[in-house]
Amino acid sequence: MASTRSSKFRFALVVSEYNRDYTDALLASARAALDGYELKVVRVPGAYEIPLQAQRLARTKRYDAVIALGVIWQGKTLHAREILRAVTDALMRVSLETDVPVIHEVIAVATEVEARARCMGVKLNRGRDAAEAALALAALQVADAKRSR
Repeated sequence: MASTRSSKFRFALVVSEYNRDYTDALLASARAALDGYELKVVRVPGAYEIPLQAQRLARTKRYDAVIALGVIWQGKTLHAREILRAVTDALMRVSLETDVPVIHEVIAVATEVEARARCMGVKLNRGRDAAEAALALAALQVADAKRSR
């Protein structure tokens, strides 16, 4: 991916405070993958609050992508599923309405083992994966802009 690197890329990360041990790990991995790029990190109370802040950031058109990071524990009720569905729908709407990629890494986990693997793992790390997706989409936008000239 070195050929697509542009220090001019700017990324916003919206991170849930809820389940902070895990969201901090996601953020650290994303930051490491985006080292050298301009980053703005905004913390929100929980996953449900992520889309509004993502929308505010995307509407500024200052960022090449917005990355949403959160962890939702699946419980015995439907609450977690409904929160995740609402967040997913809202993030997709933000991306489509603003034409700014919104990387959705608000993940649902059932166990601590699963949370550790996805947030703190070496092989599977959703924070790093989100950063890599944001980089790829930013590079794609640059390539598309060059082709349309």
